[in-house]
Amino acid sequence: MAGNASGTFVRSVSSDRPPDFILAVCDVEGNFLMVKTYQYTDLLSHMLLNLWAIPTCLVLSWRLMRVKYAWTQFAGILICVGGFGMLVASDQLAEKDRKASNKVEGNLLVLLGATLYGLTNAAEEFLVRQSPLYEVVGQLGMWGTFISGIQAAGMEHKMMRDVTWNGKVALFSLVYTIAMFGFYTVAPMIYRSSGSVFCNLNLLSANFFGLLFRLPFLHGYRPSWLYFVAFPVIVAGLVCYFWTATPESQGTVDPRPPSYIHPSMEYCLRQ
Repeated sequence: MAGNASGTFVRSVSSDRPPDFILAVCDVEGNFLMVKTYQYTDLLSHMLLNLWAIPTCLVLSWRLMRVKYAWTQFAGILICVGGFGMLVASDQLAEKDRKASNKVEGNLLVLLGATLYGLTNAAEEFLVRQSPLYEVVGQLGMWGTFISGIQAAGMEHKMMRDVTWNGKVALFSLVYTIAMFGFYTVAPMIYRSSGSVFCNLNLLSANFFGLLFRLPFLHGYRPSWLYFVAFPVIVAGLVCYFWTATPESQGTVDPRPPSYIHPSMEYCLRQ
């Protein structure tokens, strides 16, 4: 039994799929850069340049899956970006920005991170439309954990050693881990059903939900009224995105079990 399991694992890692390792590297480094750049550039530049992930994802989805976008989808994207602009403006009115320590380097890193993020989203959508979810999520999760562990040990071991661990830090770390686990579990389902571009547009509303979670901890803070206008504008853009186009038109969904799965298990594992 152990021999069969280890043999299946080896075949899964060395399968003839597209290189999951490279995709995992792009995903890990894209997320790392997007967080790291907060040290160098200001919040306004970070939020605006982060939008570059959407056209990157749009072009790659068109190239990989030959998606034919309707004019309402482009209109929906513009409406969502307009709502996001209101969120950016509200942050500026609330004077939440800070001085950049190295704006040029920070902006370049944001663009690189957004490019990697858009590339990863589009490539993952391409994979989940052709392969079972357990295959894609399992491979990316395995390689992502391996890469993150090595990078953290090499670059952040001193910071991790100097962290003052207490109940609050442990709680926030646990909540963040659970949130990321949930996101990386649900996101491939959204990619398959609605497309990676649609998922990225949904993420533009993250600032609004972030405000709701922050309010209990920000005593005396009064958010700008633009926050409460921006959210319905983004929702309207999402509705417009699929006003005439259908999720089915975003690409063919035909997942096939990998070659290392025994034929008797194909029906049970096919998703």
